[in-house]
Formats: sequence, structure tokens, C-alpha cells
Amino acid sequence: MVARAIHNSGPRREKPFVAINCTAIPENLLESELFGHAKGSFTGAVQRKKGLFEEAEGGTLFLDEIGDMQPSLQSKLLRVIQERKIRPVGENITKDIDVRIVAATHKDLKAAIKQGIFREDLYYRLSVIPIVIPPLRHRKEDIPILAEHFLRKYSAANNSKVTSFTKAATTKLVSAKWEGNVRELENVIERAVVLCSGTQIDEENIPSTEVATADQFFGTAVSDFPTIESLEKRYMQLVLEKTGGRKDKAAQILGINRRTLYRKEREFGFVTGDEQEPEHFPEDSE
Repeated sequence: MVARAIHNSGPRREKPFVAINCTAIPENLLESELFGHAKGSFTGAVQRKKGLFEEAEGGTLFLDEIGDMQPSLQSKLLRVIQERKIRPVGENITKDIDVRIVAATHKDLKAAIKQGIFREDLYYRLSVIPIVIPPLRHRKEDIPILAEHFLRKYSAANNSKVTSFTKAATTKLVSAKWEGNVRELENVIERAVVLCSGTQIDEENIPSTEVATADQFFGTAVSDFPTIESLEKRYMQLVLEKTGGRKDKAAQILGINRRTLYRKEREFGFVTGDEQEPEHFPEDSE
């Protein structure tokens, strides 16, 4: 999105914006994808193909996850940046190009340079104007705006009657760590929209993102020395949240059958008296 914003706000906005994820294409095909290839240059090359550099002529080429590019291809990319020319695979003629390159990575490229897996000269060629995008947990003021956007998006997609968040739900969203950043937030909002039965998403509809492991859960869950019943209730609630309310999956993790899970949910107040217990369970026929 940042790369597109850069493209759309500059003089190249009327030209193509072309994006490629360097990890999504096998190494042996990435060179052809970037620079193109001649007809018959390798098995399956039945016609000449333009590379992404040619497709982005005059515009912007976005190289996502550049840190995962193989060293052999890094040297060819460096030459293209320096000479502003490309040579398609299987051709002897070079072509002039006019393309702005925007690259992104989640890796520490300086550490990769020390490990010998990323070229130092390519790093400095690309790192002319570095832009550091802070994680979502450092941009808490963005969370309510993004949450509202995803709410509208998935309410429309699922023909849902959900229209807003309660104050408690918004507070829970803002206080979460969001280690998965915007993608994690989007996933949580989509799940909440699908599972919410009312018109407002409340905090109980939002699964906890704080507990990452069983060790962390039990470390915090027993800090106040709860009873066995209370600990069971907390753990069952965690499993139901992590499985998105899927009873079959939750029962499997808990090591109990579905009928026992429904009974425990009623005992702990997780479901209302209006919710009907299924008449038949898969284990009934086993």
C-alpha cells in the first residue's frame, strides 16, 4: 500500500504499477519473470515474453520480500539498476528501461550482508530513501480506523447486520499487541463479523491475541491460585476463542466429546438458555 501511494502521488502515476513477490516464484523462473525471455530460450518458452521491467516501463516496479532473492539473481538486478538496461533470457540484445524500483523486506538486510546472503552493493543501491513502517502496535491511533474499514468490508461481503463496535470491544482491539500487524487485525475482524449474532461487536466476540503459547497461558492463568473449576473454565474459554467457536475442533483439543463440551458451556455460562443443543452428535453413531 505504501508503494502504491508513492506511485500514485508522483509523476509516474499515469504509468503502470507492477508488483512481484520474490518468494512466490521459483528461483529458476524469477529471472525470466523479471527480464523476460526469447522464444525457445528454454523448455516451455513457446513465444517471446515481456518481463516485468518492460511491463513497468515509465512506471514503478515493486519488489516485495527482496531479502529472499537468491545471490545469483541479486548480481543481475544490480547490473540492471546500474546500467538501466535489461537482457531477456536467451537474447543477446539489451533494452533500455525507465523504471522506478521500490523494494520491501521484513528481514534485517544488514545482518544478511554480514551472513553473506545479501549483496552489500545492492543494498546501498536500493536503500536511497529508506522508509521504515512501524508495526501496528506502535500506531494504536490507526487501529479503530482500520477496524471500522474491515467491519464495513466484511459486513457487506457476508450480508451481515453488524454495524459497529462497543466501547469495550474497541478498547480491547487498541490494547492488543497485534504481532501479525494489519493482516492479523483484518482476520480477527472478519471472524468477529461472521460469528457475531447482534448488530454490535462486543469484546467477547474478539479472541484474545495476547496468549501465544500454553506455557504463557498457564503462567498467567494460575497467578491468582484459582480453583480447578475456574482454571478449567479459563482454559475452555481460551480454546473456544482460538478455534473461532468451532465446537468440533475445540472438543478435539480439550479431549472431550461434543456433548460434554455443550454441557460445560452451559455450566460456565458461555451459552444462553436460548441456544439449542444439537439432537445428534457425530460420536453418537460411533
